[in-house]
Amino acid sequence: MAALIKWKNHHIEDVEVNLLLNALNERYGYDFSGYARASLKRRLLGLMHYFDVGHLSQLIPIVLYDEEIAQTVINSISVPTSEFFRDPGVWYYFRTTILPQLASFPRINIWQAGCGYGQEAYSLAILLHETGLLKRSRIFSSDINPLFLDNAQRGCWPVRYKQQWSDNYAQAGGSGDFADFFIEKNNDIAIRDEFKQPIEFIQHNLVVDDVFKEMQLVICRNVLLYFGNTLQEHVVDLLARSLERGGYLLLGRGENIVDLPEKHPQLELLDSSLQLYRKLIGVS
Repeated sequence: MAALIKWKNHHIEDVEVNLLLNALNERYGYDFSGYARASLKRRLLGLMHYFDVGHLSQLIPIVLYDEEIAQTVINSISVPTSEFFRDPGVWYYFRTTILPQLASFPRINIWQAGCGYGQEAYSLAILLHETGLLKRSRIFSSDINPLFLDNAQRGCWPVRYKQQWSDNYAQAGGSGDFADFFIEKNNDIAIRDEFKQPIEFIQHNLVVDDVFKEMQLVICRNVLLYFGNTLQEHVVDLLARSLERGGYLLLGRGENIVDLPEKHPQLELLDSSLQLYRKLIGVS
């Protein structure tokens, strides 16, 4: 009997999750149905404690009529994890191996998908500056969440992270003083304006929106982890179609997508430890 009750409760929770996701999609256009189910359900059920409700379905009429609460729910699903020069080894490889290759393009267009609070986009700008490529580069940094985009555009973070990020920068082969890229005021550090200029922050939904054309580099790190297999394949195809032939795709180190080269033959695996791919010259 206890096992039956437990099964029924789980089944009801699944129904509630589906109804809430449908409400977000119909009302606000956010389609999370293809996200990895276990982590999605865990995050949504955590909202019951945050909003002090007994059942997840009690949030449905609230999110339909209260846009601020709806945004809180959306934020809980798309939580950003970002820092300057996260995984320094990846950035060191990028600096020493990929950027010299990108330098052969007359213009360098970069799409960085899933910008979070902007640290990765500004890390790119710093590297391009140090390698003399920033003036002929454009970074399109996108996210589904307008709140994250607003924070990223401000380019301001608590000063307590400065030492950790400075260490990352040094390990990534940084050639200067990390502090020189910021203005420190009160308890915050703000990125200098010259590193904001080449970045355009754009709201973009990987689930339903179309491609960015003619990119020489696409970076989508630690985003696909939250997607189910079908959505992963859709997004990888989207990213690949955004690349110019000979361009590079960099995924997150933990995003070892099963059978990616077989399902996406236009992509050549260059380094499995970095999840780095290149679009073959002879394909569109």
